Amino acid sequence: MVNLNKLTVPYLNQLAKELSITFKSSSKKPDKIKTILNAGIPDKKLDDLCTKYLDQHQASKGKSRVTKKKPTNKNIISTDRINLLEKQVKFIMSKIDNIEIQLAKDRSSKFTGGGYNLNDVQNIIKSKISPGDSVSIDEVMVIRKLKKFPRELIEKAILDLIDDEIFDVSEGRSIQKIQGNIGRLIRR
Repeated sequence: MVNLNKLTVPYLNQLAKELSITFKSSSKKPDKIKTILNAGIPDKKLDDLCTKYLDQHQASKGKSRVTKKKPTNKNIISTDRINLLEKQVKFIMSKIDNIEIQLAKDRSSKFTGGGYNLNDVQNIIKSKISPGDSVSIDEVMVIRKLKKFPRELIEKAILDLIDDEIFDVSEGRSIQKIQGNIGRLIRR
């Protein structure tokens, strides 16, 4: 009895085509083998065709081995990909480092140069403006306790208080403005 299991599906298809055997479109390899064996083909003819296609299959394996012996191209490609991935990882890590540095600076900006403390400025502003009060930026800048702090620090403290939703803002009537349009603070 002929062993058709050694043949791959494409060679089984070629063998069946040569014998004028058609398969159902959904046929799997075992179904195809069963159809060929049940077609009533003489064993000698089936054995000869099986040997023919098995030899072709073996020959194609030998050719594919020759092409597989050229791994340098694949190695180059995979090495290039690895190098590219390494560069991308380094880039991402540098971005993460930059973000971490910026976050550390933001955290430490509560303590600015000259020993000034942002929290102190915020506490002074909150203590001088009661809930419901409305003051202009000009009035904030003349608070005596704030005189020793730089203007940039006072502006940063005000912006942080606005971000923390402690103050609402409006353009207001103020000669001095923060960010060009904040002229009045309204304590919530």
